[in-house]
Amino acid sequence: MGELTLDYAALFHDAPAGYLITTTGGTIVEVNRTLLAWLGRTHAELVGTSFLKLLPIGDRILYATHASPQMGTAGAFAELAVDLTKADGDRMPCLLSASRIPADGAQPALDRVIVFNAHERRLYEQELVSTLRKAEEAETARASAEASVAAQQEALRQKDLVLQASLAESRRKESLLETILNTVEVGVVVVDEVGNNVLTNSRQEFNRLHALPPGVRDAVECELLIFGTDRVTPLPADLRPIRRAVLGESFSDQLVWFGAGDHQRALSVSARSVRGEGAFRGSVIAFSDVTGLVEAIRVKEDFVANVSHELRTPLTSIMGYLDLVLEDAEDLPGHVTTSLKVALRNSEKLLALVSDLLTAATGGNTVSLQPADLTELIQAAITSATPRAQINGVDFVADLPADLPDTVDPDRIGQVLDNLLSNAVKYSPDGGQVTVSARRTRTHTVITVADTGIGMTAAEQTEVFTKFFRSATARKAAIPGVGLGLVISRKIVEEHHGTITLTSEPGKGTVFTVTLPLARHEADFVAPNLL
Repeated sequence: MGELTLDYAALFHDAPAGYLITTTGGTIVEVNRTLLAWLGRTHAELVGTSFLKLLPIGDRILYATHASPQMGTAGAFAELAVDLTKADGDRMPCLLSASRIPADGAQPALDRVIVFNAHERRLYEQELVSTLRKAEEAETARASAEASVAAQQEALRQKDLVLQASLAESRRKESLLETILNTVEVGVVVVDEVGNNVLTNSRQEFNRLHALPPGVRDAVECELLIFGTDRVTPLPADLRPIRRAVLGESFSDQLVWFGAGDHQRALSVSARSVRGEGAFRGSVIAFSDVTGLVEAIRVKEDFVANVSHELRTPLTSIMGYLDLVLEDAEDLPGHVTTSLKVALRNSEKLLALVSDLLTAATGGNTVSLQPADLTELIQAAITSATPRAQINGVDFVADLPADLPDTVDPDRIGQVLDNLLSNAVKYSPDGGQVTVSARRTRTHTVITVADTGIGMTAAEQTEVFTKFFRSATARKAAIPGVGLGLVISRKIVEEHHGTITLTSEPGKGTVFTVTLPLARHEADFVAPNLL
């Protein structure tokens, strides 16, 4: 290299291509500034190192298997595409061409390697390949589109035939549906999302005409004579059935009274919203005339109330005389005293049954609120139920706070607790455990009664608060009762603005939960660490 002139050195270093001079073994002897700039390396860093170290592993193998043999046989190779590793680790695509300078006297053989930066060329090739592929894809898509259009045209022809057949079938079904709707004894109204009537059957036209004010032939719902369950209080606009339906509500069996005077009738109204694509599209409302049923229930309840009232008076007298006789029981034989006690006990049961019937028929009295300790009420109910629990082999477990002050009707809440504990014991005929617990939240008092008895099916749970309902298991086991205790209990709890719920599983027991809202002045004393 000492023989190189200064002009040749400048030409070598400033050339637009990269130059390397290496031994035949690949050791770098000289490198120009152009290649150093491309690679971000220094002259001292490369001179004396192996050229192969600049190649990634794959390209080293390619160089060793392709370029080196050609250099040995032909003394040159041209345009070998490889990557060179830059100082920052990135790769630079390039083309290598090389020729071997034979040995000359003391000068050993050297390899002259020219490096062409192929970055732009690589991008152009990639773009060219991408464009070619897009053209191929476009041609494929065109052919596919033509085939698809042909297939769609045939499909449309077939669909047209199907639609024509469907239209004929739809017309037939529409005629059939109209006939059915006008035949059933249920009024049907279909409204769209803004409340416009889409469909009204003939029965509903009849219902509506009899609910209009005198002298009015047609009116919107807010002008109709619609009353609440007391038959005299006009129903507010937002509680009227069609208004609720137009607002998107779905409901069942809302009882309202239509019309006035002798033409007043009770209608049970149900509605189901219609939705399409996630949006409200209208509603279907059904009106069932239940006037006869309501009147029959009223007559039945009047009968039960009258009979219960008539039974209660003689029973009270019988129990009074039995009490008087038992006060002087010391003068009576033992078997007579026993028989009188049995008679008194059964009279008390009969009076309790009559009281339940009377309460269920009349709806009971309004609650009389006063301060009370719910813990004491629960403990009193447990004490009352203990004799029967001992007979059934049932153990009571109480999880109660030391005191639980609230403002309730103690007599009526006591009646609820007696009913729940009595049922828990009664429906655990094979023994078990009844757990009674109570806790206070910031706004409510929660009381739970859990037993390990016979339990109920899901279907029976939906009927448990219905008058005179008895589960099939209870009837089969001949467990006494008339099915009024829970009905009365729910009414008492609701009169306290609370709720009563249950969970149950056949053979595993039942859990009743009573939730009572906390009186305001009691809520003020709830400790901050309570739930």
